[in-house]
Amino acid sequence: MKRILILQHIWDDHKGYVGQLLDDYAIPYDVIDVEHEIIPDAKRYAAVISLGGSQHIYAIDRYPYLIQERDMLHTIVKHDIPFLGICLGSQLLADTFGGKVRKHTLAEFGFCEVQFTEQGRNDPLFAGFHTSHQTVVHWHEDTFDLPVGATLLATSDTTQNQAFRYGHRAYGLQYHIEIDDDTLNTWLYDPECKQCVLETHGMQIYTATEQARPILLPVYHQHSRILIENFLRISELR
Repeated sequence: MKRILILQHIWDDHKGYVGQLLDDYAIPYDVIDVEHEIIPDAKRYAAVISLGGSQHIYAIDRYPYLIQERDMLHTIVKHDIPFLGICLGSQLLADTFGGKVRKHTLAEFGFCEVQFTEQGRNDPLFAGFHTSHQTVVHWHEDTFDLPVGATLLATSDTTQNQAFRYGHRAYGLQYHIEIDDDTLNTWLYDPECKQCVLETHGMQIYTATEQARPILLPVYHQHSRILIENFLRISELR
């Protein structure tokens, strides 16, 4: 069985729930720290998953290691390798093919619902959802325009482009699906992360996320599982 390649951009956003599900399904994978390791040839893998990070694409000169990921995305689309970009990963996908990434008019953090478009409801990535929405987790300050030819799959009142497909099997999600209990604990209670959340989003949003956690985290994990299982089917791994 071919392996999945997981690209990690920052210490506090790791494989999390995605890794847990891959372990459950006995699907092998490699995790690459993009800042400190060379990205291997994507053609060696059944699929690629690119995680989130605090880097800003419009300041890519500060993060030259991301250039290798843009090069990899050209290979992925050319060879129709399944790709799932999460938050920063989605921004890289958009940017690589001409979608402008820019600072959002608002920063988003915590649980949220994104609504499926008609195209999203008919896309195999969202097969099996019995709702018109997905419960997701946000932590981002940026947004992006869709590349020419991309298909919008999910949206929200605050951020128009929440999920999209470029080509046949390259997907971008502005939101997170990989958050597990440990990651959420880090985001809420690690001193550095907590300070960042409070400075950017405020105590009200922070407290609302804490209070919503017992109710919405199980729903979030249920919805994330459906999406990840669908992506594995798209990747011909299930």
